[in-house]
Amino acid sequence: MRILACLNADVFSCLAINRLLPWLAGHDVSIALTQRVGKPGGDADEPPERREFRLAEQAIPLELLFPLVERANLPDDGTRALTFGELTARRGIPVTPLPHPNSDDGLAWVRAQGPDLVVSIRYGAIFKSHVLAIPPLGVLNLHSGLLPAYRGVLATFRALANGDSEIGCTVHYISDGTIDTGEIVATTRTAVDRSRSLFWHVAQLYGPGVAALGSAVQRVLRGEALAVSEQAGGRYYTYPTGEEWGRFAADGWRVVTLEDVGEVWGRFGVGG
Repeated sequence: MRILACLNADVFSCLAINRLLPWLAGHDVSIALTQRVGKPGGDADEPPERREFRLAEQAIPLELLFPLVERANLPDDGTRALTFGELTARRGIPVTPLPHPNSDDGLAWVRAQGPDLVVSIRYGAIFKSHVLAIPPLGVLNLHSGLLPAYRGVLATFRALANGDSEIGCTVHYISDGTIDTGEIVATTRTAVDRSRSLFWHVAQLYGPGVAALGSAVQRVLRGEALAVSEQAGGRYYTYPTGEEWGRFAADGWRVVTLEDVGEVWGRFGVGG
């Protein structure tokens, strides 16, 4: 079957699709990318903590780390993650920018792919009804937070800031143009570690989270109906303000550390 994976162009999405691909073996996979999630505002308004996180998750990996890895021609031996470019060059998986899926051009492109199922991980655009109607098996999203409590962006930041002892992911259907409100298929939980950074905690989501998504995808592709639960209550969060980032730091949390960045980036075969 044809599966369209809609992702954001960042290090976490790249690691997540690497984890998901074994679950999709034997199927025709293509990847569509956005360049950002939500509307964080202009660079002049960006809090320094948010900029630090963005550099570590997106700008440096895309502009420096991934090109260096690709030029190094490292072996594809299953021991490391592949960059987006390597997924195309070595696995034959097409990767296409799709910042506006609901536009005429975007809608035509999705239709041309003919996906039986769409999976979404960290994708930065909201699917409207015309897109949602295309895949006969629906659209499954892996949300980087526990629903319904943490809808919106940077759910892990909110959970840590609220003093939660666990963070997590939610697999849910996208059935309309609202954000993170669809029927829940599965949730996964990971313990909080006060000694590690926000960056590290976000990276930890995608081991158990992708396993839950992959299991759901396989069941859907076998024609099984997934057991689901409706959402009730919860709250939608947008990007933290500068004041909220300041309180996060005052509470002892670090946004990024050298150790944590090295651990995450190292999964692409660098360092050691």
